[in-house]
Amino acid sequence: MENTTQPNNKVYIYLLAAFFALFIGSGIFLLTSNKSNQKQESATTSTVQQEKMVIPTSMPTKGSFNLTTEKPEIKVDDNAVLTVIADSAGENISAYDVILRYDPLVFDFVEAKSLDREFQVYSYKKDNRLSLTVVKTGQDPTPSIFVDKPVVNLVFKAKRIGDQTVSILASFEKESTKFVNEKTEVVYPAVNDVNLMVK
Repeated sequence: MENTTQPNNKVYIYLLAAFFALFIGSGIFLLTSNKSNQKQESATTSTVQQEKMVIPTSMPTKGSFNLTTEKPEIKVDDNAVLTVIADSAGENISAYDVILRYDPLVFDFVEAKSLDREFQVYSYKKDNRLSLTVVKTGQDPTPSIFVDKPVVNLVFKAKRIGDQTVSILASFEKESTKFVNEKTEVVYPAVNDVNLMVK
């Protein structure tokens, strides 16, 4: 009597090898297609990030906001007091916005205080930025025309040793540093930054 199990075993082995090859092939296909998807996603993410970046454009400026400090060198745990000096170039100001950038790993923002009793300052912290919205709330009818006038004191507490820069930004995303005059016209001033040494 002939043994018929040997051809059946060969068919079984061929089927098993074919199934294994198909399994390996589909795994390789999925891996390569996943890599191409990741490349496409990273390209899309890069494009989206580039769209979010603010490209500085040169816009005409009028007046200025300048940061100054009487003590450019401070120690860790001491407070750095920065003063915003405003020049409105003859404009009568009813409000203004100032956007600042600082390193929150080096400084803690403590407070912002208006130096003009006719104006109230509102501060908003986000990541490495500080936004100030300052509004005229007083009833004094005298025009608020700033001529190199100290308008806001900012207090930061130093946390780490090193050279640091605090900057007034002309704009960031949808925000901008600006004056608003009594006719609600927007005026974009020149801006600067200040260097601090934390010892």
